[in-house]
Amino acid sequence: MPLSNEKDKHIFFTSIRLMICVGHADGYISQKEISRIYQMVEKEHFTLRERQILTSDIDEPKQPESIVEDLGFLSKLEKLTLLRQLYHMAIADRNLTESERDQIQHIANLLKIEPEKLQQVEEWIMEGVSWRERWKQIVAE
Repeated sequence: MPLSNEKDKHIFFTSIRLMICVGHADGYISQKEISRIYQMVEKEHFTLRERQILTSDIDEPKQPESIVEDLGFLSKLEKLTLLRQLYHMAIADRNLTESERDQIQHIANLLKIEPEKLQQVEEWIMEGVSWRERWKQIVAE
């Protein structure tokens, strides 16, 4: 589903780049994480150049500072939505490592997200993971 305007597309593109940073945080971007990225990319019309940038990011991790620098215009809701997407990338392999958590915290700091909001989003994400695991237990009985 194509995004409605250039700003939304730019935010989405940048969020994918930051998700790649999170995927690389533990030193290895898993196949599940790469597959998730490719699925998102296929849903949007990106130019050849944008696709090359994303492929380059997967092959050669970039620093989030260089990616975040042009996102100062984001609203609080957009920042928190981006933060949620970063956590979803981190748990694609069903595990949130300390290095992924640190990278997300670093990106949140760059985006000037308050520590309390960061904590709230992380708790909400982890609560969702617990619910999913609980469901697996329920249907396994």
